[in-house]
Amino acid sequence: MQRFTEEEKNWSEYNLTGWRFGINMGMYMAGKSTAGFYSGMPENENNIAWLLNNYYFYQDILQELNSRNILRYPSEIPPQWAGAWNEWRAIYNVLPADTTKWWIYYPENLKYNTSMSVGFYVKYNFNNTTGIFLQSNYVKLKTSGIFQMVIDSITGFSEPALREGYLRGEEERINIDIGISKFYRTGRITSVFVETGLHLNSTQALSNDIMIGNKEFSIVNRYLNQNWVPNTNITEYNIYQGGIGFGIFLNSGIKFILNEDISIDPGVQFYYNNIKLNDYADFTLNYNFYIRMIFSLFADI
Repeated sequence: MQRFTEEEKNWSEYNLTGWRFGINMGMYMAGKSTAGFYSGMPENENNIAWLLNNYYFYQDILQELNSRNILRYPSEIPPQWAGAWNEWRAIYNVLPADTTKWWIYYPENLKYNTSMSVGFYVKYNFNNTTGIFLQSNYVKLKTSGIFQMVIDSITGFSEPALREGYLRGEEERINIDIGISKFYRTGRITSVFVETGLHLNSTQALSNDIMIGNKEFSIVNRYLNQNWVPNTNITEYNIYQGGIGFGIFLNSGIKFILNEDISIDPGVQFYYNNIKLNDYADFTLNYNFYIRMIFSLFADI
């Protein structure tokens, strides 16, 4: 095992002090707790029921369902489906007074796809082992799932049938980290680094769509209290969904110091933060596996 003197541990052969700049690229894995924002459930701001309750949207959907109605609770539920109806009502907490709910099975446990993150890094080293830094990363996330609609019988004697629909959501996040960095020499050109600090994020939902048959619809209500009617001058609003979240982070990896001016740092970053998407704002874990290239233009400052 190689041993270093105190002087060697501090990379005495290099001068690493001063300003450092870097670029990041990685794979971001988001916690699933906020993916439910895109599930289309009745209590969500973006919900499938809003679309079905519009006469004109519903006519388009009926056409894709071969003129088969989507059943509602409770009057359209056939007696032979009472057991399934009670199960559905318990799952979604549908009360006896809720007489306008559509019978839909919503996707459970939506997850985000792993996505690429890119960003930059600015750091000031007080000495060869310790510094403070500011980092920002951008990531675009997607989620998708399947929901099922209960439609009426093909004949008067058959049971209702299930028809699948697809939904998806897309959002963007900007992560900003402010923290302190420390690294410890482990080899001739390598060291282990640890970073920690405070985290802010800005999240915006970009889209929330469903597809039934061959037709795609947005379930974001851009008409507010207006009832959408085709070929009319109804005002369509730009709807901002998202907000500012915060948390903490821990970051660790291996620094390969090629010379005084360039290093390559592969690592993993753990976020414990909340993502502000309306009612979906619980703290959760998010991960970012990345590689960072650091360089210095002002090594002597």
